[in-house]
Amino acid sequence: MAAVLLPLTNVDFPRILRISWLVGVLAHTTYVFIKSVKQSIESDQEKTLNDQSTSQVLFFPDKMLACKEFIFEGCCHRKNCQFAHEETSLSKLVTILLEARQSLDVCVFTINCRELADATIQLHKSGVVVRVLTDDEQMGSTGSQIEKFRREGIQVRHDLSSFFMHHKFVVIDRKRLVNGSFNWTRQAVTGNRENVVISRDKQLVEAFSEEFERLWLEYDPSKRS
Repeated sequence: MAAVLLPLTNVDFPRILRISWLVGVLAHTTYVFIKSVKQSIESDQEKTLNDQSTSQVLFFPDKMLACKEFIFEGCCHRKNCQFAHEETSLSKLVTILLEARQSLDVCVFTINCRELADATIQLHKSGVVVRVLTDDEQMGSTGSQIEKFRREGIQVRHDLSSFFMHHKFVVIDRKRLVNGSFNWTRQAVTGNRENVVISRDKQLVEAFSEEFERLWLEYDPSKRS
């Protein structure tokens, strides 16, 4: 059967072209508007997150030591548990550390708090790259968790100096800084007057990241004579 060709004499091509052009302009304008709104929302959310993180401060001592099950599981099933079952500075700090997704660089003078050590090991087992810098004279102190870190396969380096490696800071994912007077010790949690500042300030994070990398290279055991 032969194809039937309809006459095109009555088709208004200029009008069709104008409509097509108008539809295209409207579609492009809508796309640009939606993209602009989305970017604005994301920018506001990031700014809010940065502002909140920059101003976040934790103070110690805690009135009671937080229950370990409450910290890591959110609840406790033990009867007559003598530990705190509410948010404390320690539980908040553990939560912040566990938010690491790629890397955790720990540079702390003394580490014997088991809750913080367990959080570090948990991150290592989940695939987060964990590196630890500490003071050589403190590695053998009572309750030190350094050998436990090494048994778990966590990279640990230390100074060899009569002076202290006295830093107390952590860099999370190279985007977040945890810094203050706080050593990772039970005494710092429940006894001392201590502070911890959590910040996403880019310049601060970069400065502490650079210091960590500098010390990490300086304490490389393969480069020691």
